[in-house]
Amino acid sequence: MTDTPKKTLTLNKKPASTTTTTGTISRTGKRIIRREDLNPAPAKPANPKGKPTSKPTNKKKPARKPTKKPTIAPSDLKAKELNDRLNAFPVWLNFQPLALGIDKDVFRLVNDEHFPGASKKVVQKVLRMHTHHGRYLAALVQGNERYQLDGVVNGAISEPERQWAAEKIKTRQTNYP
Repeated sequence: MTDTPKKTLTLNKKPASTTTTTGTISRTGKRIIRREDLNPAPAKPANPKGKPTSKPTNKKKPARKPTKKPTIAPSDLKAKELNDRLNAFPVWLNFQPLALGIDKDVFRLVNDEHFPGASKKVVQKVLRMHTHHGRYLAALVQGNERYQLDGVVNGAISEPERQWAAEKIKTRQTNYP
């Protein structure tokens, strides 16, 4: 390493006036910049820091949806349990036409077995899902008799009920081909 002398700084003022080829310039303390004295600005290097020249896009990514499992209503859980219990009856399992007033038998079954949480709303929900099922409606159209849960015949299917079931099947086929 070589020791080179450092430049020394002085606090001496420059002379008050200097002579140039254009004339005398006097210094007043204000700096005057003339257009002709300006040099064109040096061009910036194309890639100063090695970064890509294209601007990064500020597109926001869509927010992630939480990965929580969908919550199932307690009444839906109870309805599923009740439907599973009623599947033990062949009449229910085979979607045979049920007797009018079958809801009373289902309520009696719920009370006898101390089925916890099976309310009136749950029983109605299960009955509606079962009786509006396509297989049940087809059985109404084709069948002649209604059955209790234990398989005992309890009445006949009327013609308006058959027509209603046939219309329901037809509208489902037109709406959902």
